[in-house]
Amino acid sequence: MNIKILVLIAVILILILNYKRILAFIEYYQEQRTIEFKKRTDIDLQSLIRISARPKYFLFGLEMYLFPKPVFYFDKENLYRIQLNEPVIKHDISTIIEVRRTNIVINERRVWKIIINDYGGKISYKVRSNYGKFDWFLDKIKKNPNAIVDSKHVWGIFE
Repeated sequence: MNIKILVLIAVILILILNYKRILAFIEYYQEQRTIEFKKRTDIDLQSLIRISARPKYFLFGLEMYLFPKPVFYFDKENLYRIQLNEPVIKHDISTIIEVRRTNIVINERRVWKIIINDYGGKISYKVRSNYGKFDWFLDKIKKNPNAIVDSKHVWGIFE
């Protein structure tokens, strides 16, 4: 047999035999990141609802550090924009004046435009929607009578 195939089989066996340790390490790492984030921002990340979709990585996750993209969360009162190595930007939900669909779809996820009235100026973000959770966000924004919210449905057909 070819030596490369033997090495590949050995690596797969090692990974299979140590999957519990690998999962425990991943959980520990996520807990430590959550604790560090809470210390840095005084925001409990576990209580927030993520509305932006997770990116698809192609360089083993390396582009997350090379080209960081903002991640959007919301809770009962605020919309949060969190980006690696930058301060958290927090907007009150009542300052959101428009949420509308764009014609862009990336990896089967619709891109939405969020427009915020920030002390007379307008800030806009483009967010790739997270299935299910984005509906909650739209329902929250629809409670504001001054906000314009596009429907997720197109001519009565679910998107």
